[in-house]
Amino acid sequence: MKLKFKHIALAAALVATGAAQAAIDTGSTSGDGSLLLNLKWKDTLTTDANGNTSASAAFDLGITMNDAVAWNGISGFKSTWNLSSGLMQTWSGNTMMSSTTIGSYGTAFNTFLNTTDMVLGNAEMNVFALDNAKADGTLASEPGDSRLLSTTSGINATGTGLSLASIPTNNNYNQIFGNTTVVNFLSALNNSAGHNTASNGASNADASSGFAWFDNGSGMDKFANLSGFDSTNKFAGTYAAGTGVLSGQAKALPFYMLVASSNDPFAKASMTPFGVDLDGDGLIKFSNANGQNEFGLWTLQGDTLSYINPVPEAETYAMMLAGLGLMGTIIRRRRKSA
Repeated sequence: MKLKFKHIALAAALVATGAAQAAIDTGSTSGDGSLLLNLKWKDTLTTDANGNTSASAAFDLGITMNDAVAWNGISGFKSTWNLSSGLMQTWSGNTMMSSTTIGSYGTAFNTFLNTTDMVLGNAEMNVFALDNAKADGTLASEPGDSRLLSTTSGINATGTGLSLASIPTNNNYNQIFGNTTVVNFLSALNNSAGHNTASNGASNADASSGFAWFDNGSGMDKFANLSGFDSTNKFAGTYAAGTGVLSGQAKALPFYMLVASSNDPFAKASMTPFGVDLDGDGLIKFSNANGQNEFGLWTLQGDTLSYINPVPEAETYAMMLAGLGLMGTIIRRRRKSA
């Protein structure tokens, strides 16, 4: 248990150190890009008075890819962001580890929700961070040099299973980092007042916003398609975890690390899920042998964004403690016999 809390404390410390960055770090030279939340809604049926048929909002979550990597495998770790106040908190189970106002998100979240003709049930969400640099800051060139963290919409409509979109080839994966749409999108966000002059800020965009609009041109759907993360219908299904803001249902998105597997352009890239191997079989499963979810999940409920790692059920904890007690008895007996 001490080891677990050391890991959680380390994750909380990394979060605290990452809470003062200003403009979004694209990861192109630092190798440690900012974690970015994107909300998107596209209306294909009606048009508002300005001719805008879509809205998007971007939030700098105040931490980097390496901060987020530290969460993986930590049972009971949770991080939350209030999208109205900018308050970020980290938790170990029900114990708060840190609480920091990372920046000012202003009215970005409410502006997104109040978009004319908004249909919340059709809104989508994505969280991602990029790394396209070697340790010395030069451009990534070998498999494993570049990294992508992103959510995926793999949970089915009933919340009972997980099915990923087709895993991209190394060639398609490598195209993400120099993709014109991706590069221009991040550049436009950094040139906006919400991010350029504010620490860990937020911004809104629509059809009149150029590259900062999530659906500009081919849209950041290009990013989703290249990475294997289908960006459509993010909130089409339900997940039994409470009541959320979108369609009055709670939604959850798994989190993956994606890297090139080799120099073979036709081979599949490597995808590693975030979560906790609760049953110790070496795999992260949506429903393990005990019927427990092992994936770390992102949810948006009200104005609170959350990332949550699973925890063992009470019975599992009891078995672990019983096992430790048995080992302690065996050790004491061996010492006495010696």
